[in-house]
Amino acid sequence: MINNIFPEYSHEKWIKPGSELLDIVKFDQIYRIFNGAEPVLTPLGNEYAHESERLIQMIITDLMAGAVEKSRISAPLLYAFQKDVFDSTGDPFPGIWTDILASDPFVTVKTTGKFNSQPYGPEDELFSFAFVTLSSLVRSVNEFATSKLSEFIVEESDAHPFHELLAMSYEQLPAEKKVVVQALSGMHHSGIVLPLEFVSGVISPIEYAKGLVALKIIGQHAAPGILLDLLHAGDYLGCLAQRQEGGRQAASMMKEGETDTVEFKSTFRWDIRAGKTNPAVERASLKTMAAFLNSSGGTLLIGVRDDGSIEGIETDKFANDDKFLLHLWTLIRTCLGREVSPYIRTVLEKMDDKTVCLVHCKQSIRPVFLRQPGFDEAYYIRIGPSSNAMDISEALKYISDHFTGR
Repeated sequence: MINNIFPEYSHEKWIKPGSELLDIVKFDQIYRIFNGAEPVLTPLGNEYAHESERLIQMIITDLMAGAVEKSRISAPLLYAFQKDVFDSTGDPFPGIWTDILASDPFVTVKTTGKFNSQPYGPEDELFSFAFVTLSSLVRSVNEFATSKLSEFIVEESDAHPFHELLAMSYEQLPAEKKVVVQALSGMHHSGIVLPLEFVSGVISPIEYAKGLVALKIIGQHAAPGILLDLLHAGDYLGCLAQRQEGGRQAASMMKEGETDTVEFKSTFRWDIRAGKTNPAVERASLKTMAAFLNSSGGTLLIGVRDDGSIEGIETDKFANDDKFLLHLWTLIRTCLGREVSPYIRTVLEKMDDKTVCLVHCKQSIRPVFLRQPGFDEAYYIRIGPSSNAMDISEALKYISDHFTGR
């Protein structure tokens, strides 16, 4: 049997705190799990800490429900393996990669045309099931390989290109998906192809489990346990995918540039030229929000320069992200009105070790005036990629046309 480190690690002695004492505590945009006054630690002493509240909630509920004991693969176990092994000592898979390829039945059938194990024969009850299942999976493997050939550049050599395609496909995965691939491969003895196809969305959990039955790796009675493992793994990746989607959204906006519904501001309060805070800089962001609220909505990205590069809200020199958001929301409520709160949502995204604040504004059902101490009261709307102030008569007509009767 391949010396896969995940099963060995999963048998470490786990700390099982009393569920009645578990709680989630937030520090500087990072959520942590505590058992009373002490942080809950992985087997090798790392904290359960992450910027995704949903992920930490999944981990704490798994700990409360004893999922670490009931399922061989769970959110606490996957997170701990990544922190204790993957992030600390490096990816263990390359050291056993050759053995994994040699033992994987789908690698063998792809490269030689034959499975490396004896399939069910015509006399077996599961013959028809296995034949149909494996035929379908082989087709998915062929389609997977074809799609990767169009994605990667593979050097011509005497070796079969499928080996290199698998290596490239694995290497381009984010660390979280690599960990899940290792967990599935190690706990289920499923090689590399089925776990890789599962995390890539090529096959479903049921197809994966049926494949293990058809290959005689597990019996039919073990399939429910396999599906439970896949359910935990899929939910774990789902939490992380939701968090990463926001980053891709910010990156996409930055790449496309400013539009009638997207605007960039390098800082929120810091005057970069003068080297100090400046209320006029704050007003620039506030008038953009007001214009979005009075028009069709839009997103303000604070911490992004005009050219789409990242400045980061760290330039505003707040003690931490919480202090930044507190100041931002204080000005929103005092200068735009408390009633606008339901129409504004703020999100912080870490990008290149810097932080960008996305201020999502929906169209308000009432006109929004900017009332900032030290400045004249003003009414803004969005005209193209800029925010424009309206004089009294223009504002009255605009409000009559756009808000009367709402």
